[in-house]
Amino acid sequence: MDTYFIVLLIIGITSLLASFLPVIMKRFKISFTIPILLFGGILYYISAPLPWPNPIWQIDLTLRFSELVVIISIMVAGLKIGLNYSWKEWRNPIRLLSITMPMFMIVVFLISYYLLNFDGPIALLLAAVLAPTDPALASEIQLNQKQTVAKKNVGVQYNLTAEAGLNDGLAFPFVFLAILWSKNDTLEFDEWKEWLSYYVLYKVIVGTLIGIIIGFLYSYLTKKMSREYERKIHLAFVALSLTLISYGLAEVLSSYGFISVFFAGLFAHYHKHTSNETTESEPSLGFITDTEKFLIVFWMIFFGGSVMAGILNFITLPTFIFAIALVLVVRPILGYISLKTTSLSKKERFAISFLGIRGIGSVFYLTYAIRHGQFNDYNQVFSIVALVILTSILIHGFTAKRILFNLDKK
Repeated sequence: MDTYFIVLLIIGITSLLASFLPVIMKRFKISFTIPILLFGGILYYISAPLPWPNPIWQIDLTLRFSELVVIISIMVAGLKIGLNYSWKEWRNPIRLLSITMPMFMIVVFLISYYLLNFDGPIALLLAAVLAPTDPALASEIQLNQKQTVAKKNVGVQYNLTAEAGLNDGLAFPFVFLAILWSKNDTLEFDEWKEWLSYYVLYKVIVGTLIGIIIGFLYSYLTKKMSREYERKIHLAFVALSLTLISYGLAEVLSSYGFISVFFAGLFAHYHKHTSNETTESEPSLGFITDTEKFLIVFWMIFFGGSVMAGILNFITLPTFIFAIALVLVVRPILGYISLKTTSLSKKERFAISFLGIRGIGSVFYLTYAIRHGQFNDYNQVFSIVALVILTSILIHGFTAKRILFNLDKK
């Protein structure tokens, strides 16, 4: 039998699942990623003729696919948030970024270095890789539409969306620090100077400016067009184009593309915001959101196949306990501490802290670091990251929607 037609059949079934599963699983308050993960494992088990990527050996394929999913998810987050939130409303996500994420990295590094006996570069890499929450796998519990000043969510969904939109880019400097350390026996003054001036200041600032400029220029261009032409343009692939342009230009200029994409999304409707025009939805946002879900489905299938293929083979009892504790204990406690003095209710603080989903971004960072660094033994790190992602998918997949439902009901 021609495998080409079997692949077409599998793609068709998968696409159909991507359309129906989110609606069906919503009734059971379960994430659609769980049955997709199971489906991917089954397909691998029956040796379906798909181009199964091995994350450990096929670094480039895993890197680029994960990269594409993440940047599209970041753009979706930026477009939904826009410029509709005041500085006061940004304080809570900034607390998660400036308190929870660094504290989480410190805990992961200390445990990895002193208890799991990883060397310094590997321990730092693991801390940086697991630091960001995921804008892709958490898309179901984030903002579900473009926000407006008059009608906007300032609770759990907003905080999770804003945190996930920014922390992917802000974790990148620490990935580069691990890469620098892997190429040197120790981090001397010159390495620290290079890291702070180039990998932190230059890349963050330039990436931010590129995103703002691209978003502003697009907003200005559409403002100058007539309503008829503007509607036609919004029906095209605008959001996807902005994603690729902002990310590509930022990377060409050696800055952080993740940050650039997020700010391009925030500023894409700058002139509508300043003129008090309120549009809760638009075709370009709908298209890129559907694209995001489509890519997530296929990523989950390949991840399910990777689990069956043995990506967890290097897990030991200590690393198993470590991975589970990161999801169930470390993130919830540190998140709650950072939000302790905010005006959020106790249940909202718990929900935000508990729902720090790990996912595709961690895979991108890990494969990027291995591709550009000189790390000694990373098989066990791959297994730990995969187990953290799998744990997050299962635990948050079964609980996240129920938590949000109870909060909304209250």
